[in-house]
Amino acid sequence: MSEKKSIVVVDDHSLLVSGLCLLLDGESDMEVVGQADNTTEAIALIKNLQPEVVLLDITIHDTSGLDLLPEIRECAVKTKVIMMTMHEDQQYLEKALANGAHGYVLKKGLDVDLLYAIRSVCRGEVYIQPSMVKTYMAGSEKQKIKNEQTDSHTLLWNALSTREQQVVLGVAHGYTSKEIAQTHFLSEKTISTYRSRAMTKLGFETRSDLVEFIMKLGLL
Repeated sequence: MSEKKSIVVVDDHSLLVSGLCLLLDGESDMEVVGQADNTTEAIALIKNLQPEVVLLDITIHDTSGLDLLPEIRECAVKTKVIMMTMHEDQQYLEKALANGAHGYVLKKGLDVDLLYAIRSVCRGEVYIQPSMVKTYMAGSEKQKIKNEQTDSHTLLWNALSTREQQVVLGVAHGYTSKEIAQTHFLSEKTISTYRSRAMTKLGFETRSDLVEFIMKLGLL
């Protein structure tokens, strides 16, 4: 018979914890080895027991489970952490995964879903509540596209010479060629040349295109 998966439950709802313990201890391959309802007790318990899995409530009365997560990951590097919550909040899910959570389950699914989540993370997988997967993937794709756009804007900006950057920043801020020329001790004709060259490199035809580009770079 394979060794049972050791589990610590961190949650301040006593009735929920009792139900979880009954559910998990009823499985032949799982065993609840500890319970905690506050951060101090939780960290001490996890550090001492080094359980295979921690079930962590996303909202504990004295702190947020999301804030506690990095500390758990630091004191028990091999432990898999599954966040539990009542809310289908995309931002919580993203923060949990970013902070090192291995799983994310809704409390309304703390039966079959939870058992599957525990076995999944123990196999080295990441488990996300099925009802939240589609939204999470859509959000990830949007962020990926946004990052790619930001990267392309940065590459275009870096393709400009320092003087060209100075000139287009002046144009974007609404200064005239004469004003820009006086600032950099250059002739208006030279400023016009830099501006024309920069616009060609960037592929822009109007000042509004340039302003939008500078704003996306966060320089305006």
